[in-house]
Amino acid sequence: MRGADTLSGGPVTIEADMVVLAAAMRPADGVEQLAQKFNVGYDEYGFLLESHPKLRPVETASAGVYICGACQAPKDIPESVAQASAAASKVLITFSASELTREPEIAKINEDTCAACFTCLHACPYHAIEQAEIRTPRGVFVKRTARVNPGLCMGCGTCVAVCPSKSADLEGFTEQEIYSMVESLV
Repeated sequence: MRGADTLSGGPVTIEADMVVLAAAMRPADGVEQLAQKFNVGYDEYGFLLESHPKLRPVETASAGVYICGACQAPKDIPESVAQASAAASKVLITFSASELTREPEIAKINEDTCAACFTCLHACPYHAIEQAEIRTPRGVFVKRTARVNPGLCMGCGTCVAVCPSKSADLEGFTEQEIYSMVESLV
């Protein structure tokens, strides 16, 4: 086989039984900005990350966002086609249901005790916490508070862990409910 050594600039001749050509692959330009818009993780090379490589290979940490093919890592055609079929199946399952279901664990903020420090807003990996204002029926401003968008909340509990005023709770996993569960075991 004859080729060129790009470092030295000279021709190279190699005797070989088989030659495999592997072109370098990198993600598309702007993939980091796209991943940030959809709240999808990416690795140090810019390839998008799946939720779990074995259990959820085409799902991402964001509900309803699926990945397949070379946006995830360099792949050959058969593997890309298989992943595309899996992602399409996930979408069809979502669209075939008459109504969408989700995990029941959703965070709630007690707006009466919320100190409006917004530590939860900065800690939430799914951007499910928003700043809100409480106003009287006449529109008079009362106070600022944090509020959970249930459509974005994945029930991870990060907001519960970081809330200094203990105003955040997961439905079904409040502090009282957990203590009751432990007491019943003891």
